[in-house]
Amino acid sequence: MGRDIAILGAGKIGRGVVGLLFAREGYRLHLYDLYMEGMRQLEAQGYYDVRVTDGNAVDETTRVDAFDIVDSSTDEPIVEALEHIDVAACCVYEGAFEGIARVIAEAVRRRAAAGCDRPLNVLLCVNALGAPAKVRGFIEEGLSPAERSYAAEHLGVCQVMVLAAGVPSAAGANPWQVVVSANPGLEIDADAWMGPRLDVAHVSYVHGAEGHIYRKVYCGNMLHAMAAFMGAHAGLSYICDCYHDSWIRSCITGAFDEAHAAVTRTYAFDASEDAEWVAFIMAKLDAGVQDPVGRVMAGAEEKLSRGNRFVGPALMCLQQGIVPFYLARGIAYGLMYLAGERGVDPADTACLRGLMHEVCGLEVDNAGEKPLGDVAAASDAVLVQLIEKQVRDILAAAA
Repeated sequence: MGRDIAILGAGKIGRGVVGLLFAREGYRLHLYDLYMEGMRQLEAQGYYDVRVTDGNAVDETTRVDAFDIVDSSTDEPIVEALEHIDVAACCVYEGAFEGIARVIAEAVRRRAAAGCDRPLNVLLCVNALGAPAKVRGFIEEGLSPAERSYAAEHLGVCQVMVLAAGVPSAAGANPWQVVVSANPGLEIDADAWMGPRLDVAHVSYVHGAEGHIYRKVYCGNMLHAMAAFMGAHAGLSYICDCYHDSWIRSCITGAFDEAHAAVTRTYAFDASEDAEWVAFIMAKLDAGVQDPVGRVMAGAEEKLSRGNRFVGPALMCLQQGIVPFYLARGIAYGLMYLAGERGVDPADTACLRGLMHEVCGLEVDNAGEKPLGDVAAASDAVLVQLIEKQVRDILAAAA
C-alpha cells in the first residue's frame, strides 16, 4: 500500500508523536483503539490538533485531519487493514501485547496466503524492555511452520525509541488535542526492519537497538521518574519545578551519570551519537512544560520493579563495578512515596525490607525466599544496604 500507517493505540504517543510525524509527510493515519466510543467522537470531529512545546520559546500547533478510524469492536477490520498497510505502529502497554499479536498474526497469515511479497513492519513504540521478542513470540504462536517461514522473511518487529513525551493539555483545550514535548522523533531498530527504509523527517534508524532502549529507560525515563518522586517529597506540583530545584537536579543527574556509565559499559554506542543523546536529555531539564508530578509517578510499583528503570540500572551498575549511590536514593524516595500511599512506616526496617522484596524484587534477610545465586544475591544485599542508608538519611533530614 502507499503512504499509509496503522496506529494501534491512539493515545498521546500514537496520535501526538507517530501521527504527527507521519501526517506531516502526507501519510494517511488509520487509528485503532479499544476506546471505540471516543474514536467515534474523534471521527465526528474530523480533526485533532497536536501542540509541540517546551514550555518556553517552542510552541507550535499542527492540525491533523487525514485519518480514519478502524472499528475495534471485532478483529476483522484491523486484520483487513493490516493485509494491505505495510507499517503498523503499536503504542500500547505491555498488557495489550497478546491481543495486538493476535491480529498481526492473522494479517500475516492472510498476506502469506495471498503471496504478498511486501514486508510488514511493526513499530513497537513502547518502553517495555524485551518487547520485540515477546511480541514476535506471541505472533508466531498463532502461525503454522510455513507461515513462520514467511514471517521470518516478511515481518519486521522493531523496537522504537520515542523521543518525546505526552503531557496534559491546558484547561479548556479541545478534548482531542494532544500536547507533546519539543523535538519529537522516532528511532527505529535498523537490524529488525524489513525492506526499504522510511523517508520521514525526524524518523531515523539505529543499530544496536537493545542498548538504545536500555539507555532510554534506565537513563532518560529513570531521571524523569526520580525527579517526580523527589518533587513529591518536597511538595512540588510540576516536573519543571523539580528540574529547576538545585538539590533535586544534582541528585537526578548523579543517578543519570551512574546509569549511563553502566549502560555504555554494557552496550556499544557511537561516541558522537551518545554525546548528542545526552545533550538532548539534559536540554529537557531547562524546559518549562507543566507536567504534573502525580502523572509522572503513576505506576510507581512497576517503575520500581526489579527489571525496570531504577533497580535495573542499579544492579547493572553493581555488575559493572559502579556504586549506585544516587540510584539508591531514587529508589528510596520512590519507596517512601509508596510507604505513604500504603500507610507503612519506612523507618521500620522490617516494613521497608518488605517493600523492597515485594515491589523491587530484592532478596532481603527476612524474605524467606531461596537466593538467586551468589552474584545476584550479593548485588541484592549491597543495594538493600544502600537503599536503607538513603532512607535513613532522608528521614533524618526531615526530622
